Amino acid sequence: MSHYAKVENGIVTQVIVAEEDFIATGAVGHGWIQTSYNTHGNQHPQGRPLRGNYAGIGYTYDSVNDVFIAPKPFDNWVLDTATWLWTPPIPMPVDEYFYTWNQETTAWEKGDLRPIPEPVVEAPLEAPIEVVVEPAPVAETVVEPETVVETPVVETPVVTDVTTDAPAEAPVEPVTTQG
Repeated sequence: MSHYAKVENGIVTQVIVAEEDFIATGAVGHGWIQTSYNTHGNQHPQGRPLRGNYAGIGYTYDSVNDVFIAPKPFDNWVLDTATWLWTPPIPMPVDEYFYTWNQETTAWEKGDLRPIPEPVVEAPLEAPIEVVVEPAPVAETVVEPETVVETPVVETPVVTDVTTDAPAEAPVEPVTTQG
């Protein structure tokens, strides 16, 4: 399955997951362009970015460069055509804090301290353990004599029509009770 963006007048209006054959049938109309969930900033974990960025509703599809571009966050941000991402006029600080862009002051505002991940400590390897596998003892097969249980025969009673003393046309199934 792949992701497809519906593009109308250069704007993404919908994103779905579907098989390529289904999209090709035209069952959901035309104007669908494949997008990759794993592409961001013209990068892909497996080295095969598709159309600059994963498409989102409201994104622009640039057919000349064959890329999806997010909406411009602020008027003074500039599109980086190497990554197809919007860059601020002042780079965000890179440290242990979160930052938020303030358009009124055109500066980054320091936020909360980023959580510090717990270090991963690997346990030292222990000496190999010797495992001795001995064959399991063979069990004797004991054959028990069969037990025969006799099931009592229940006769189907004949129902008699009390008005004519003649047997009824359909026999009635016996009712048994469990005791």
